[in-house]
Amino acid sequence: MRIDGRMVLVLLLACWGSIRTAHAQADIKALYPFIDTAYNKVENDTAMRNFYRKLDELKEGKRQQVVVVQVGDSHIQADFFSGYLRRSLQKKFGNAGRGLIFPDRVAGTNEPWSYHTSSLSKWDSKRNVMLANPLPIGVAGITLQTKNAFASINLKVFDEDSLNYGFNKITLFAGKGPDAYDYVLKDDNNQLLAYINSSDMKQDSFSSTICLNDPVHEINLNDVMTEKTQTNATLYGISLENSDTGLLYHTIGVNGADFRDYNLSQYFARQLKSLHPDLIIISLGTNDAFAADYTDYYFRGQVDQLVSRLQADNPGTDILLTSPPDGYRYNTWKNLFVPMAVNVMRSYSKEHRCAFWDFYDTMGGLGTIYTKWYFNHLAQGDLLHLTKTGYELQGKLLMDALLRSYQHWSLKP
Repeated sequence: MRIDGRMVLVLLLACWGSIRTAHAQADIKALYPFIDTAYNKVENDTAMRNFYRKLDELKEGKRQQVVVVQVGDSHIQADFFSGYLRRSLQKKFGNAGRGLIFPDRVAGTNEPWSYHTSSLSKWDSKRNVMLANPLPIGVAGITLQTKNAFASINLKVFDEDSLNYGFNKITLFAGKGPDAYDYVLKDDNNQLLAYINSSDMKQDSFSSTICLNDPVHEINLNDVMTEKTQTNATLYGISLENSDTGLLYHTIGVNGADFRDYNLSQYFARQLKSLHPDLIIISLGTNDAFAADYTDYYFRGQVDQLVSRLQADNPGTDILLTSPPDGYRYNTWKNLFVPMAVNVMRSYSKEHRCAFWDFYDTMGGLGTIYTKWYFNHLAQGDLLHLTKTGYELQGKLLMDALLRSYQHWSLKP
């Protein structure tokens, strides 16, 4: 077989990448010998081929953007785990923007440190775990609504780890139609940037996209009543992008959420489709396994409902299931339902063309969140959540597994 210079270069780069990722695994193992690196791999990674092919096209200049969406619970809402992945992937493949955010602070819950939202107006809010609240839920898993015709939200985004998150493209996910207020966007000097007519259905019935002349880090979103029929503003999420070629990483996390909560979210799947994801990472299972009446049968049904819907709505999009971490019940008892849920997710992924990453066994398995992670300052005292350092270690492990899988796939014809 004749091997040309380009093929040799590809092979050399792939080998160099494999050496680097092997060193990364060894470094983690040296610091934390309880990590079981044998489990730290993307299982069923043939289900990631579409995503890996698009990454190649991005690197080769054949594609402008690759989009990742990560969906989860409180392990995701604070954005330590997902934030590490976002920054790492964007440093390697290019930064296309901060992605989807939500004014969590305005909704009365915690938001990532990498942006800040505030409002002097009164807003009603609902997280998808609040089943009795009648507000509909959209793409971010949280909804804000106000009947104040002149309410406003200030949004300020911060750069992270040498990545510039200034944005000049804004997609607003909000209620539209004759009863919805219009929106005015202003900069931090109160200068008009754009006007959004909520009766305009040219794009779709939920989103409006505007492009700015220059990138900004701060905006004021003001709703205004221009017609007597308008009665409210309902906000589902805001996506922030720039004009650069690269990877866009959307993060969706809701404290306490499980698979059922996203399945019952009225507009969630429909609006997520508008993000045009190339990879959807589903990081749920902790709260499902915490339920006292947990059964494999019910859990599997909820996993299937969410995955099937996302696959049907997003053909050609790859899906990666990540297992929940080890955890205790009420700081006292090892949660034996967690390994059961992990086994369900593993078997389901094999049968339904999903990739799977087993964080539970990688971190050491049953009881190690206390005996290893907590005593190494990687887990919090509730023995359910990790510390910032712990979540970043989780991100490093998944990033390492993804890169090794990607490099292996890139060597295949």
